[in-house]
Amino acid sequence: MKPSLNVLACLLLLGAALFCAQRWGRETGRAACAASLAEAQGALRRQDQALTLMREEGTRRAAHAKMVLAGAREGRADSEQAATRILALQPDGDACTAAEALIAREMP
Repeated sequence: MKPSLNVLACLLLLGAALFCAQRWGRETGRAACAASLAEAQGALRRQDQALTLMREEGTRRAAHAKMVLAGAREGRADSEQAATRILALQPDGDACTAAEALIAREMP
């Protein structure tokens, strides 16, 4: 028994519809994947920019801290030199008298 022409036409249409649905689904999936990939790349790009800014800020703060530390060391050295001069000035008096003498000597 041969299938009728109507059955063959219906099977052909069903096969074509199935083929089109598969193709449409595949293209839709690819488009969704491409959109998701573009979104992820954008997020990574923004995170990379944020990390770069944070590194630059860290470098700037480290340089500032080094300058402050150098200033503090210089101030400490100046203080030690002043203390040495004060101690050298007190042959017979106390440290307060020696400090007053040093201040009076160094004032313009």
